[in-house]
Amino acid sequence: MPEGPEVRRAADTLHDALAGQTLTHVGARTKAAKAWLAAHPDAFPGATVERVWSHGKHLLGDVAAADGRRLFFASHFMMWGRWHVHAPGDEAVATPDRRERARIETPEAVALLYSAPVFLVGEGDPYAHDERLAGLGPDVIPREGSFDADAFHARLFDGSHDDRTVGAVLLDQTVLAGIGNYLRAEILYLCRMDPWRRVADLTPEDLACLDATIAEVCAHAYAHGGQTVPDDDRARLVSEPGMTYAAPTDWNTRHYVFRRTNLPCLSCGGVVRQKKQLTAEWETDDGETDEKRRVIYFCPTCQGTTVDLPPVRKKKRAASDA
Repeated sequence: MPEGPEVRRAADTLHDALAGQTLTHVGARTKAAKAWLAAHPDAFPGATVERVWSHGKHLLGDVAAADGRRLFFASHFMMWGRWHVHAPGDEAVATPDRRERARIETPEAVALLYSAPVFLVGEGDPYAHDERLAGLGPDVIPREGSFDADAFHARLFDGSHDDRTVGAVLLDQTVLAGIGNYLRAEILYLCRMDPWRRVADLTPEDLACLDATIAEVCAHAYAHGGQTVPDDDRARLVSEPGMTYAAPTDWNTRHYVFRRTNLPCLSCGGVVRQKKQLTAEWETDDGETDEKRRVIYFCPTCQGTTVDLPPVRKKKRAASDA
């Protein structure tokens, strides 16, 4: 799933293509947006895109209608969604594609949303129309100023998360907006923090490390297309035999621990491990408890992880061809 840095980069691309442009057409295949557009056919044509931005994993567009109304569009990629920008005459614009979920057209550019199940349009404040937006915590990559650690702490210690693990809470978008599976693994690794540590047991030093590392890692991933390791560590991943499963590529040399199960830790040389972690649980309509578990990647040695782990499974690793 694209995380905060990837969504911010997509928002930047759309902003560069659409901001200041007059809309000629907005279309959608998602149910709610399609119905709204059918009920308000004249809302978007002639309106001007003022900005495209992001909050966590949500991408939003602010639009000024010709009659002065405030309009918006919003999307969430979920697992596979992507925005692509084309020139109006490109073949992709005219060729039907069943993956297309929405399109935004101006005289100079056409933005197509593929494979995303969430696309909304409406009038007024988008946060008032979508409870997911309304509940978002502080953005890990704020549009202005620095990361709001105070807002993060206020939500983290509101009394409802004390018995949760830090590995679970970092994925909770109501606490912090924009962190997904790769960012939480990398942040906890760099803080040398056990993913199963309870929130109530976090020390001031833990919080200071989280504050700094969240800001630094997310900013680095945004600037470097999802990469979290610095260039010198990436060089090690590329050049040292046995650091990747197959020959080094752009995709398997980006991270410290994420998707590096059973490979050497860059710091201690131990073995990176993975384990499913309980990240959320809720009561169903019939009174049963349901839960969600996500794989977390970590170095047990560096992070002091003491959860039960099965023996390391030996896998054949390809030596580097660099």
